[in-house]
Amino acid sequence: MTIRHVLIVGLITPSLVTGCATPPAPEPRAAMTEHQVQLASARVETGVPVTLPEEPFLDGPQDVDFFVQIALERNPEILAAQRGVAAQANVIPQVTALDDPIVTDTFQPIDRHSVQTAAGRGPNTLTVTQKLPWLSKLRVRGEVAEQDAKIALTRLAQSQLKVIEDVKLAYYELAYNQAAIEIIESDRDLLEQLLQIAEARYRTGAASQQDVLVAQVELDRLEDSLITLRRQLEQAQADLAKVVHTSPDANLLAEIDRVLPPVPQQIDALYDAAVRCRPELQERLHAIIRDERKEELAKLNYYPDFNVGLGWQAITNDSAISPVTTGNDNVSFMIGLNVPIWRDKLDAGVRESQNRMLESARRYDASRDDTMRMVRRLVVQAEATEQQIDLFGDRIIPKTEQALQVSAADYRVNKVDFQQILDNWSDLLMFHLQVTRFEANLNQTLASLERVVGCQLATLPEVQIVPIEDFEPGPALRAPDENESDTDVGDETDDNELGVLPIHRLREPENFDSVFTIQ
Repeated sequence: MTIRHVLIVGLITPSLVTGCATPPAPEPRAAMTEHQVQLASARVETGVPVTLPEEPFLDGPQDVDFFVQIALERNPEILAAQRGVAAQANVIPQVTALDDPIVTDTFQPIDRHSVQTAAGRGPNTLTVTQKLPWLSKLRVRGEVAEQDAKIALTRLAQSQLKVIEDVKLAYYELAYNQAAIEIIESDRDLLEQLLQIAEARYRTGAASQQDVLVAQVELDRLEDSLITLRRQLEQAQADLAKVVHTSPDANLLAEIDRVLPPVPQQIDALYDAAVRCRPELQERLHAIIRDERKEELAKLNYYPDFNVGLGWQAITNDSAISPVTTGNDNVSFMIGLNVPIWRDKLDAGVRESQNRMLESARRYDASRDDTMRMVRRLVVQAEATEQQIDLFGDRIIPKTEQALQVSAADYRVNKVDFQQILDNWSDLLMFHLQVTRFEANLNQTLASLERVVGCQLATLPEVQIVPIEDFEPGPALRAPDENESDTDVGDETDDNELGVLPIHRLREPENFDSVFTIQ
């Protein structure tokens, strides 16, 4: 190899080395996750506990907002959706960047089998080419990826709303079982008093032993009900622990609050808010915009893409056959383009994108109709439950309490038998449990209604309506920074442009605008 060949290789090698840059170091949390996966089987084999550790600060009665905030900070589904947003946001700079240039070096080391020119022998040719898409193609690709990123944001909001609903469903189920246990224990004291009356009358011969036995059987039935309720309470604790990502053995308890939230009366306002706030509908709208951009991109395929290049050929006098060799190197410029002549393929691409857009539009209509259906059903259910609570609280329970008092007084003077007292007592207990069940159902129904609508029901009069073309993700739609921990939560803000998740919101990253900037 001649000195010139060595120089050529020396010029090419640095460019190839710099072009093959090493990827960035893996994120610490990704490495930790891989380590945890590797240890999963080892924990089972070695007997190491695989459940999450118990956290004392979660034990004891807490309000529902406490558990909601904990779940928003640590629930794996939300953390996964946040990473999905971050991943999709990083697609934008990829699709808006040019393809890597191609460097080609052609060697002809055999003297007798290399190109010969009048200037001398050409043992080496170096070319650099770059593909340049047609104008606007990169921009439209970026707009498509941007809509996909916004779709990922709406899915993050869906995960947050679903987690909030799951927390409230489990929480109010837990509250019901706690309240039901308290009611049964309180009514058991009343039944024990009735048993004492029956035993006293039996000892004096004023009543039969049957009254005593029937009362004792009722006490045993109460104990059976308590066993069932305690089992259901532990199951509700496990459901809530799953959502807040803590140990299933945690002693999670609800604060029993008999103050019920009002049922929304303006159903038209719920329809209006759901159309503009529900993340599922926002996702469909962004899908329509994305498919419109894809149609524009398909039409741009009718225009050619270009390839430009620069060539350099080394010329040497060594082993040259020309008598007039000068040894001057050759420099060339290249330009090429693809010729989009296959119209059937291009036309099919446009028709495909048009049908995709129409498909997204029809899916939006279907989702909108389903949203209206669910809003209506949940409102009707909440109104009926509220009416039942009022009926039992204002009329049925007071009359049953009065009937129990009258029958107890009549029993003392032998006007009614003991079974009548037990029947009235049993009815009163059942009605108390039914009201408690209705209250839990009402809270759960309103929690589901909030998820369907996409915003807090108490703030509906203040919901700001924002057209989809002006949509900017609110604080609840969080795209985490690459170097940010999954559990970092910052200060809340009062600004909420869309009205999505105004109850509990996660911090918006400072570089949010740059995430969706198309270069």
